[in-house]
Amino acid sequence: MKFKRLVKACAAVMLSASLMLSTPLTASAAGIQGIDVSKYQGGINWAAVAQSGITYTFIKVGSTNTGIDPYFAANVKGAQAAGIRTGVYIYSYATTVEAAIQEAQLVVQWIEGYNINFPVAFDIEDKTQKGLDANTCTAMANAFASVINQAGYTPILYTYTNFYKTHFTSALACDKWIAQYADHNDIAGWQIWQYSSGGAVPGVNGRVDMNVAVKDYTAFIPQVGLLDLGQGNVFFYNNFRKQYGWVDLAGVKYHTDPATGLVTTGWFADETGAYYFLPGAANAVTGLNTIDNGIYYFNEAAQLQTGWIDLGGNTFLFNPAENGKLYTGWWNDAEGVRYLDATDGHMVKGLNAIDKDVYYFNDKGFLQVGWVTLDKITYMFNPLDGGKLYKGWWNDATGVYYLDPTDAHRVTGLAAIDGAVYYFNEQGQMQVGIIKVNGLTYFFGADGKMQTGMQTIGDGIFYFGEDGAMVTGAFATKDGIYYAGKDGKLVFNQVVTLDKKPYLFGADGKLVVNQLVQIGDMYYQTDAAGIVIAQAPAK
Repeated sequence: MKFKRLVKACAAVMLSASLMLSTPLTASAAGIQGIDVSKYQGGINWAAVAQSGITYTFIKVGSTNTGIDPYFAANVKGAQAAGIRTGVYIYSYATTVEAAIQEAQLVVQWIEGYNINFPVAFDIEDKTQKGLDANTCTAMANAFASVINQAGYTPILYTYTNFYKTHFTSALACDKWIAQYADHNDIAGWQIWQYSSGGAVPGVNGRVDMNVAVKDYTAFIPQVGLLDLGQGNVFFYNNFRKQYGWVDLAGVKYHTDPATGLVTTGWFADETGAYYFLPGAANAVTGLNTIDNGIYYFNEAAQLQTGWIDLGGNTFLFNPAENGKLYTGWWNDAEGVRYLDATDGHMVKGLNAIDKDVYYFNDKGFLQVGWVTLDKITYMFNPLDGGKLYKGWWNDATGVYYLDPTDAHRVTGLAAIDGAVYYFNEQGQMQVGIIKVNGLTYFFGADGKMQTGMQTIGDGIFYFGEDGAMVTGAFATKDGIYYAGKDGKLVFNQVVTLDKKPYLFGADGKLVVNQLVQIGDMYYQTDAAGIVIAQAPAK
């Protein structure tokens, strides 16, 4: 840097002594030691430099007058290979804000592809700039710093004490690297002090500029991850560069403000979708996440998903009306009615008990109402009561049915209900009238109840036993003995041959015992067994 040439003539004797020995570090220069180099140092043994305790260096990248420094690439690679933090500087010839911006853009172009991991310096000290006023120089430095900052690097101003005092104002918006070859530095608030131009460092041929830093830039320029400066000022770095906008690090997404670089946390949305960035860690979440008492789902690209989502063999609803919050409970839309489990939100299928009632949902999760057959058993899910499983008597246009009070299955066949017996066909419809069941004949009244005893049906009288089955042949009741033909009708005023013996059944259908009775134009005499023992025409 040219400042050292200004003091060369007046300090020749003193500097000649310093060439023989390493420049002693005074109490004022206590701090983190570094050097700055250019083509004037020639080839450098950076491993030896690192072993000497030097932890950082500024390497001249070039200038607009001479282009890239011929040793720039070799110096950067060598220093970084030795583990030395590497910043760069451009020797400025700018005299306007526009020219300073162009120099900054040129620096960004030149250092692209190198992992510059220390500040980028704007070296302003040339004689062409001495006539500039303080506001102009300050504006130039700030403009340069803005371009460097937007490129993700840390800007710093380099100049010497007297130039700083006359050419800069308190509006300077970047760190300061001040050259003052003394045992103190007059400029308050400097971050790096170039305290000597006559240093001797192993690995460097000849003298070299010596610097001390009171700011640990390794803590402020991380290789990768978050930099928290407090009070909400959090930034994200990758390859030692502050990131702006979207960052994808091994598939993990981060986002920072495109203008300020401040890390985004919490909810964020742009034209690509909605995202949630974890407070603290700042990464965009994926998968299922609990946020503010709600559960949300983000795909592999960290984008919030809404609507119906299949996960792990289950279907869930992330309610579009609630910013994608997991929905639980009843859901009704144009497609139908569904229910999302109150515990984990999965869409239920099959038979489900909900609030002490039972419902049925098909394999697509839709509530079913009316008659539903499951494993060859039929149930009624009441369409008049929200699809609840129904029990008891059911009457509709197709007939009368009974749903078992225990498990609600639709009853078929003979069934005892509330002290009466009913018969339901294979479709579960209650039957009335004369019905044959398993070879037996029964009679069910208009109310469906099984009838017993004497029953007048049509033009005949029939008798049904205590089990409800219709009786044929001779049978005894407490009132007497009767006879029913093969069709079940009782016979009246008729002789019936049983076991080759004639028996007489009278006008009331009962067996006539020890009587002489006229039936039509005949008289019949019966004995104590009701057998006809004599008969003759009536005169």
